[in-house]
Amino acid sequence: MDSHHHFLKRYGTMIVFCISTAMIPQASPADMSDGKLMSLDEIVKSGQSCEECHEKTTPRIFREHMEGEHGKIGVSCADCHGNDHLAMPTATARAACEQCHPDETAQFLASRHSRTWESMVNRILYSRQPEVIRRNGCEACHAIGYGDDDGRCDFCHSKHSFSKKEAADPQTCSPCHMGPDHPQMEAYRHSAQHFTPATCAGCHMPADNHNAGENLEQLHEGFIEPECTKCHDAPFISQWLQGASIVKEQGRQYLARGLRIISMLRDKGRLYPDPRAGIPAPETDQAAKPGAHPFYYGDTSRAEKLYFDLQRYLQEHDVRGAYHQDFKLAAYDVLNTMQQQLEELQAEALLLQELSAEKVQLTPIKSFVPAPDTGDIYRLTYESSFHGVLANDRQKPSCETCHGSGEYRKPEAKAWAPVCGACHQHALVEQFVGDLTAIKDQAEGLRRTADETVAKLISKQIIARDASGNLMLLDNYKQNQKVAEVLLARLVYYLNNLDRSRKTMTVGVAHGNPDYTLWYANGPVKGDLIEIRDAAAKLMRMEKVFVDVSGVPFGPLPQEN
Repeated sequence: MDSHHHFLKRYGTMIVFCISTAMIPQASPADMSDGKLMSLDEIVKSGQSCEECHEKTTPRIFREHMEGEHGKIGVSCADCHGNDHLAMPTATARAACEQCHPDETAQFLASRHSRTWESMVNRILYSRQPEVIRRNGCEACHAIGYGDDDGRCDFCHSKHSFSKKEAADPQTCSPCHMGPDHPQMEAYRHSAQHFTPATCAGCHMPADNHNAGENLEQLHEGFIEPECTKCHDAPFISQWLQGASIVKEQGRQYLARGLRIISMLRDKGRLYPDPRAGIPAPETDQAAKPGAHPFYYGDTSRAEKLYFDLQRYLQEHDVRGAYHQDFKLAAYDVLNTMQQQLEELQAEALLLQELSAEKVQLTPIKSFVPAPDTGDIYRLTYESSFHGVLANDRQKPSCETCHGSGEYRKPEAKAWAPVCGACHQHALVEQFVGDLTAIKDQAEGLRRTADETVAKLISKQIIARDASGNLMLLDNYKQNQKVAEVLLARLVYYLNNLDRSRKTMTVGVAHGNPDYTLWYANGPVKGDLIEIRDAAAKLMRMEKVFVDVSGVPFGPLPQEN
């Protein structure tokens, strides 16, 4: 099915982007006449204007429109939506906004924002995700560019008020410009700029230019001179750009070293599963650049996973932090972590070489695991969600709004319908209830996969559970006992981390937070499974059991020529 038709079938004429649609009274498809519900045909034949009908059926929408700039100057509903209620088109940039705002629309259509939908649907990373992840993670943000060479202005200019002030608030940018893949908001909030009047729009959209990336893409002189000097003097700007360049170059060097390692492992056939026998590269321009997929396919090796952490998560933090003037994030947190990741990749390469050569005594390895995330998942997912960033005057929900006061309410998915229906349209509520059930099923399926891996090891009498349920080694690995103990500790760590990632994924969907659904959960949970599978495979490899825990034969690792 064509991706656009698929999208319309699922969402109708309404994009699920809650900064535009959240917290409005449930829209009824019919008006009331003499106490009876009117059908759509009856409404059309009644002769009522859009405003007359919607003042009664969707009073908040009506009020937001009439109190907004459009309503004040007499723009009617039909001016944007057309007057055919039975075949109402989606109010996209070209279909609606361009007729009155041609310059702004042209700038927007020239920007990356307007091309995000096509960029998404043409990628393997999108098509290979479960539908519930695609809808709540990818599509929730990328739909700003929905439509052929089009896009939706009401993602930032929240309908129906189309407030310019609200569009310029950094909170509006937050839900889509955060997370491990593009942490602009984290870098901005951690920098000194956050404590000044500086905003995203102030730097990225000077003179109301709606092509948000045009000027800051390369920080060219034509931008720096008129814009940066409004707030900073020349020596500061020079020092800032020089520091950012140094940090970026150091990150690039770490990444280049990682690429050499992963390329060597791939060329010698040391990666297992072997990526050369798997699926095509996720991006055509990545064919000559080995690396793991952002969401870690089932056949991704641990070495590729480590390289991807260098390639995307950490390098993106490095660059975004530096150019947003958060040098602690860029120079300390990121570069230190990249160095640790690189050292671990080097250790992984050495272990794979020694396993391939069937070395009798393996080089000891460290118990390398990232620091666990101890943040409050419920608070974090809400505050940066489409609900959490709403302006307070737009009926912003609190925890009590949905969960009630006193005893915390956590009913089955279907029980949320009347709660969500107080603010959202029926179709959106139905979709949410279905997605909440689907994401819980997805999370449980991932845990079962991990449990099956552990069960395989137990059945082969490599590990067992003690009286307290903790995993322990059964065999004595003799001179490689310390290596085996580290592998078991790694497996246990990622089993525990998997549960947190699953929880994050579920709460991310429940709170309407794309990045916590996708980058903070879907990617990490796949990474957890890779680590679990890899530790188990190595333990068996060391015991001369050349079978993957999933039942797929690995065979002995190829010998070096």
